[in-house]
Amino acid sequence: MLCELMIENVAVIEKTDIYFKNGFTCLTGETGAGKSIIIDSINAIMGERISKNIIRTGADKASIIAVFEKLEKNIIDKAAELDIDIADECIVSRQITMDGKSTARINSVPCSVSALKYIFNDAINIHGQHDSQSLLNSSKHIEILDSFGVDSAIKTTYLQFFDEYSKLEKEIKELENINENKQSSLDLLSFQVKEIEEADLSKEEESQLNSDKQLIKNAENIITSLSSAYEYLFGNDDNFGALSALQEAASETNGVSEFADNLNEISEKLNEAAVIAQDAGFDLKNFIDDFDVDLSDIDRIEDRLDVYYKLKRKYGPEVEDIIEFYENSKKEIEKIEFSNEKLEDLYNKKKIILEKLSISANRLSSNRKEVFNKLSSEIQESLSFLNMPFVKLYLSCVKKNFSSNGQDNIEFLISTNKGEDPKPLAKIASGGELSRIMLAIKSVIAAHEDTHTLIFDEIDAGVSGSAALKIGKLLKYTSIGKQVLCVTHSAQIAAFADNHLIIEKTTSDDSTYTSVRPLTEEDRIREVARIISGDNISDVALLNAKEMIISAKNS
Repeated sequence: MLCELMIENVAVIEKTDIYFKNGFTCLTGETGAGKSIIIDSINAIMGERISKNIIRTGADKASIIAVFEKLEKNIIDKAAELDIDIADECIVSRQITMDGKSTARINSVPCSVSALKYIFNDAINIHGQHDSQSLLNSSKHIEILDSFGVDSAIKTTYLQFFDEYSKLEKEIKELENINENKQSSLDLLSFQVKEIEEADLSKEEESQLNSDKQLIKNAENIITSLSSAYEYLFGNDDNFGALSALQEAASETNGVSEFADNLNEISEKLNEAAVIAQDAGFDLKNFIDDFDVDLSDIDRIEDRLDVYYKLKRKYGPEVEDIIEFYENSKKEIEKIEFSNEKLEDLYNKKKIILEKLSISANRLSSNRKEVFNKLSSEIQESLSFLNMPFVKLYLSCVKKNFSSNGQDNIEFLISTNKGEDPKPLAKIASGGELSRIMLAIKSVIAAHEDTHTLIFDEIDAGVSGSAALKIGKLLKYTSIGKQVLCVTHSAQIAAFADNHLIIEKTTSDDSTYTSVRPLTEEDRIREVARIISGDNISDVALLNAKEMIISAKNS
């Protein structure tokens, strides 16, 4: 149940706090007072998209806060799935800033707008004028029928079979496409597998080839540098080498080591350095002597690396990718070679699942027809109450290809007068008739669903007189055990409300302000009189309004 709605800096509303009660509440006000802002704000709380254009002129952000109590179990369970705890009271907020950034919170816990929509999508059922037009779209009729009471177990079983059937169809189509180009696919894959096999690639060989290539290309520099290094260590005809210098340094230090204890340690380090330098020199000499590079090998190495380059361009970019392509291609060859046997197996499986799917689809169709009989009976009873006593609702259920909705092409047909053949709603119903038909459907479905709060936005369009009176009675009846909010321009409907809120627009200092306040009994009579006669409220209009309210209470 929606208990409170706080709106700040949304369009012409600077700040307002609206309290809602159980039962039937109507919201009235002059045209343009801002009734649609209330509905838009509630939609925002339910996770619908909002634009930064709603921010009041001069403000830097807009915020909407809603307080709920006694939420339905399915909403609490959805929140729990997202690790959000909703107890007896729940506070939901939306905020949007001038840079277009939108934030949402549930009980002060930040959440995404999509999470908000997932959790609260079923918390409030809003029916506006455009929803009546949705009746003209026959694709919506199956949703209405299923939501009324189609057996969920039957539908779930059908969906399981349909899912299995769809997967088989996809697999069969893939194999049939393979079979169409079987030989050409086999030839190409076999060539590719053979090409990779004959290349005999490995990551280790590629690395070694690149190392050998660099060694050959830099052979001359290597020998020159190493020879110079050897001379630096052992010297030549003109210079002593570093090794001799180290040995002399060690000898000189050792000669005076008796005069200081730590000189022995230094002398030992110099001797060790000389030994290490000498070993390194011998290793250098051995490397130079053994260094035997055949420059002609560069062509062989380049040719081999070219094989790697070409295959990486075709199947790469790395050797591992080529090997993976090779393994997958072998599996694909095996798949193609055994595709006929596999197809035969899939055809048999499809035959079996198709039988189960057909039986399940027929069971779903039968259930829908049973549900429609109950639905149409209750809707016709409701329509009769709404001054449409001769309206008859019929079901057109035509078989179509299997889909996630079953095998039924569902459309509601209507006959509005005795003796008339049933026809599609779009060809018969006027705006006022559509409003009443949709209201009848909504009121019937509301009695069977968990949604506690229903909002009707100007459903009195095209309706007046006794028909409006009947709509008021029906809304009052629908509100038993529920919360019904109705934005209306009809005095007859407003008279039936348990609670009456007025939406008022005022101007001050070149700014427009909208406020919402509950009406006292006296104020309520005056507001109903205004709806009847306009701003110039006469005593007769006041008396008429009072009688209308008393009559509604007693009806």
